[in-house]
Amino acid sequence: MAIGVFGLQVAYRLKRLEVMSTDDTHGWFGGGTPSVTGVINRIDFSNDSITASNRGPLSSARYNLSATGNSNYGWFGGGNLALSTVERIDFSNDSSTASPRGSLSSGRQNLSSVGNSNYGWFGGGNPSAVSRVDRIDFSNDSSTASSRGPLSSAKYQLAATGNSNYGWFGGGNPGPLSRVDRIDFSNDSPTVSVRGPLSLARRSLAATGNSNYGWFGGGTPAVTSTVDRIDFSNDSSAASVRGPLTLARSSLAATGNSNYGWFGGGFDISSNPVTRVDRIDFSNDSIAASPRGLLTSGRFGLAATSGQAKGPAIKLQKAGNYGWFGGGVITGPSVVATVDRIDFSNDSSTASPRGSLSLARYQLASTGNSNYGWFGGGSTTFPASAGSQRSTVDRIDFSNDSSTASPRGPLSLARYALSAIGNSNYGWFGGGASLPAGTLYSRVDRIDFSNDFATASPRGELNALPGRQGFSATGNSNYGWFGGGGSPVVATVDRIDFSNDLSISSPRGPLSLARQNLAATGNSNYGWFGGGAPVVSTVDRINFSNDSPTVSVRGPLSLARTELASTGNSNYGWFSGGSTATLPVALVSTVDRINFSNDSVTASLRGPLTPATGRYNLAATSNTPT
Repeated sequence: MAIGVFGLQVAYRLKRLEVMSTDDTHGWFGGGTPSVTGVINRIDFSNDSITASNRGPLSSARYNLSATGNSNYGWFGGGNLALSTVERIDFSNDSSTASPRGSLSSGRQNLSSVGNSNYGWFGGGNPSAVSRVDRIDFSNDSSTASSRGPLSSAKYQLAATGNSNYGWFGGGNPGPLSRVDRIDFSNDSPTVSVRGPLSLARRSLAATGNSNYGWFGGGTPAVTSTVDRIDFSNDSSAASVRGPLTLARSSLAATGNSNYGWFGGGFDISSNPVTRVDRIDFSNDSIAASPRGLLTSGRFGLAATSGQAKGPAIKLQKAGNYGWFGGGVITGPSVVATVDRIDFSNDSSTASPRGSLSLARYQLASTGNSNYGWFGGGSTTFPASAGSQRSTVDRIDFSNDSSTASPRGPLSLARYALSAIGNSNYGWFGGGASLPAGTLYSRVDRIDFSNDFATASPRGELNALPGRQGFSATGNSNYGWFGGGGSPVVATVDRIDFSNDLSISSPRGPLSLARQNLAATGNSNYGWFGGGAPVVSTVDRINFSNDSPTVSVRGPLSLARTELASTGNSNYGWFSGGSTATLPVALVSTVDRINFSNDSVTASLRGPLTPATGRYNLAATSNTPT
């Protein structure tokens, strides 16, 4: 069975190793007081134990300002004495003084801001508390910002963070407040929607986040070190308390990348200005933040931004350089725990065997992020028999993949012939079957990658009755598409909304033909479904932005096959293994590569998996950044 899945955002840490560019490896902290300043400090994320370096400065000294940015620039707006001025830092030339751009629609201070790759939203502020939200068009930032839908109430001293689709504004005054407002970037004219509250009412806090969570830290009136985490996919619930900052403080600033958040400056419980910078590890946020290097001077009322793009142009770029293929059946027949690794940059060579899964199995499913791959479910005997199904989830450490995979928390039920998809923080395992009753499942389990020893939590179900098996999945950071499968064999495609995953999946446009035991992979814009039974070489492409019509047929695989697996990065998809018959009489070890930019031609043949005799009913993932 084919399970080629992965998450789709940028893996910050991997990208840093590949392209050491200033814009996506640093954070900028600007302005502040008690000596009102325009100083800009730059933190090097890859070397954050040293004191920050002086850059810029801003063109005017100010405090109680706010900042946001995209992958190329940072915009600092507002500030004391009710300034409306917006200044822009060029990340690639940050030793120059920031350049004044267009203004906010009104002067204010104690505001907050968030953005994606195209726009920045500045909300709230005082001296007279306002609910106004201004939007800056990054491509036309010399103009005055345009007024958008207001916050739920007039407030100031709030904090904000977001992903490519939404912005969350939390806390503030008058109050203090625990309320969180959410802006829909695609429909920002209406009044924002109120979501689940913070755990603690407070003002003068700071926030940062990645594509799936937002962390709100510090604040007052009782100066605190508390950090709350909002789950963007379940934001109607109250925020959860995570590990605290190392120091209780207020009027601080925060920024981050995909893996970490840096909270800097502020004032402590004795009202002393703080130079300390704390770092939160997003993948292990239940422990206290770690102290890192210092700002060049103690200050509060400052603002921060980074080159972590929040939009699909950058954040969803997938630059993974390896693919892992695990489990399956070989000639014998014999069920194996073998894991092979394909080097995407040298894919004409035979895949290299790595550490094995913790147990031999086939018709399993897999997903992963930039650091780990999770292989779940499957059957340990061929053919599948009563009691052979497993709920086991194994985790491969991509940085140490010669070791045997480590068992993590199980799925909520044992099953095989399931499928999986994920983003940087979660993996969704759906459908499957069990024996002896031949039960089919539509249940979707969600693994929390940051807490993967726990049993996966059941979420909504697939839109399939009585259930579904032998299908495959792909997706982007916000949605997952599950296509094909049986019984009976269907062309149906279901879409899961990751931000609302307790609901039943929604039917989308079908595949070009009904089939099962196919494979799927994709990039941030499209998904490719290939092979399957009846034994075909057909490749269908889904347009994620227009997924209601029937998919379009693209160039075929080099060989008709079923029970294969696939994975990929932003430029290519690798389809491997399988069988050329519905029975295991002609196993395949070859790897086909689809060029996503030229997908109307036949896939090209690359180096094989091991063993040379072939393998089928395996699963695959990659270290594609998510």
